[in-house]
Amino acid sequence: MVLISISEIKQGGEAAFTEVFHAWYAKVYHYFLKKTRSAETAGELAQLSFIKLWQSRHTLSLEHSLDSQLFQIAATSLIDWLRREQTQRKKVLRLAEGSDAAYPMGVAGVEPEGAVVFENSDYLHNLTSSLPPVRKKVFILSRIHGHSYKEIAEQLSISIKTVEDHMVKALRHIRSVASHLLFFLLLFFLY
Repeated sequence: MVLISISEIKQGGEAAFTEVFHAWYAKVYHYFLKKTRSAETAGELAQLSFIKLWQSRHTLSLEHSLDSQLFQIAATSLIDWLRREQTQRKKVLRLAEGSDAAYPMGVAGVEPEGAVVFENSDYLHNLTSSLPPVRKKVFILSRIHGHSYKEIAEQLSISIKTVEDHMVKALRHIRSVASHLLFFLLLFFLY
């Protein structure tokens, strides 16, 4: 591995930073993959760690190794992510606890016949509240307003492929949150 000068990075050396990125990305990614067991989350957290490294480059210490400082940033990013996940779980639990009062149409906004009722509840808002802003907008334009991917791409000035990617990730997130909610509701009604 090539030795990279911390002082070069502190001075804003993009070439040095790029070298650090290429040298350490795989190790940071695998650190997150081991902790989160999600390739998508590991990739996002690894990128976030390098963004934080770049943004805080002026505070890097010359007394500590670059890899130890990078992994300190990674550990902090992981803790922040875990806190967000725990907050999300608490929201789902609160939603599950209040499901009878909040959703008079049926369990979690589902009518007895199985039709989903989003218009009469905050269910959809709760499911999409933790999505990134662009992804949330893409989802709402597609599923609520009925726009095609092409229309959404033109309206948001992004590619159709990006719209598709946002929809896949939004639906994956919503299924995950909804499945946790249904699991808790099933436990609640079974016991």
